[in-house]
Amino acid sequence: MDIQRYIDDYISWLKNEITFSKVGEYYEINTPFLDTDNDYLQFYVKLEGDEIYFTDDGYTINSLEMTGFKMTKNRKQQLTCILNQYGVQLLKKELILKAPAREFAQRKHAFTQCLIRVTDMYMTSRAKATTFFMDDIQNFFLQNEIYCMENVQFTGKSGFSHNYDFAIQRSKSKPERLCLAINNPTKTTMSNALFAWNDTKPSRKTDSQLIVLLNDANSISKGIEDGFSNYDVNTIRWSERSKEKNMELLIA
Repeated sequence: MDIQRYIDDYISWLKNEITFSKVGEYYEINTPFLDTDNDYLQFYVKLEGDEIYFTDDGYTINSLEMTGFKMTKNRKQQLTCILNQYGVQLLKKELILKAPAREFAQRKHAFTQCLIRVTDMYMTSRAKATTFFMDDIQNFFLQNEIYCMENVQFTGKSGFSHNYDFAIQRSKSKPERLCLAINNPTKTTMSNALFAWNDTKPSRKTDSQLIVLLNDANSISKGIEDGFSNYDVNTIRWSERSKEKNMELLIA
């Protein structure tokens, strides 16, 4: 499989699908990624001297609250973790990011990823979950002595930085395994994960693997697992995490 061609095709598609327009002192940027209302994610940027300023104008948090989402103590902790992961700040209900203008590409990528992850918190409201998917994974790893690093970041061939929720180090019998937790398994989250992996993989060991943990308490869109399989990415349905074949992927 010509990985480089697939990466180039994806970057070309992404470039063609991103649109922008001037709105006062800001530029409104529309991405091809969908939010919980199946609208395209959008945000605003402007230059402030040598800095670039990103904001979602409060849209993401307000949209969550309109679904009945309540910002409990645990959810606040989860939100803080997501924001710290991408260098984004919360100002009242507005998500913002400031960075040197020369870092626009990397920071725009990070801000988009952050909006997707925060939007994904909607699923915890729909499922009326008492704990977060990430908390469940961490507890499961601890109980089964699956030792790993959390919240790791690698720079891909494109120059973009990609975050992974867990990294399980290589052993005598197993390769390095990077893990992504997807709470809301949709084509958007799948495409995002595949781009990150195909961009990261050339800089890792040739036998490195990606494992995607899918929260099947929420609906898994048709074709998601097949899509990952086509790119040699292992998927684990959360309800089937203790199956022997899945444990074999995770243990050292």
